[in-house]
Amino acid sequence: MALVRHDTDLWSTEYELAWQGGLVPIPVRMTVIRLRGGALVLHSPAPLSAELRGELDALGPVRFVVVPAAHGRFAAQAARAYPTAETLEDPGARWAGELDSQLVHGFRLSEVVLFHRPSRTLVITDLCFNIQRSPYRRSRAFFRANGMWQRFGPSRIIRALAVSDRAALRRSLEQLLAWDFERIVPGHGDVVEHGGPAALRAAWLG
Repeated sequence: MALVRHDTDLWSTEYELAWQGGLVPIPVRMTVIRLRGGALVLHSPAPLSAELRGELDALGPVRFVVVPAAHGRFAAQAARAYPTAETLEDPGARWAGELDSQLVHGFRLSEVVLFHRPSRTLVITDLCFNIQRSPYRRSRAFFRANGMWQRFGPSRIIRALAVSDRAALRRSLEQLLAWDFERIVPGHGDVVEHGGPAALRAAWLG
């Protein structure tokens, strides 16, 4: 597991997690953002191998760990590894103008979307999946049945159960689309390097 660089101050790495009671291995992505002052923000912390820690240490000091809902399995490990780092669920306006955040209303998963302005990148968690490959037959079958195989968009389960207020969700999505982003880094699956706004609009607003 190594970091992949997407832009000047933006990296990510994938790890595998056993989902659905351990029956379905699913890819999960940690995003790393370096702020202007040099501090690193870890979003959705991954298991920290010695190799990964070495890569992070070479980029700068880890000062913030953002833990989305349902992505906290390795948050305690990150807190131990970086005891001076602040653990957050929602960074609010502390980095406004550089790294903005917005809570998605009408969505039961308490999704907080980040927008890294310098790289024109949207960082999401479970709002959309983009799983393009898996070595596991059972995973491929589950993802296909759930409408989350080789396509960018929400799973059928999330579309059916996570939406609490369609009008509020639509307003939040329109606010996200007002941001000047190009890339989308999802919590599960491949990064959308180009055409992010069109992909997000098609996924939820059709």
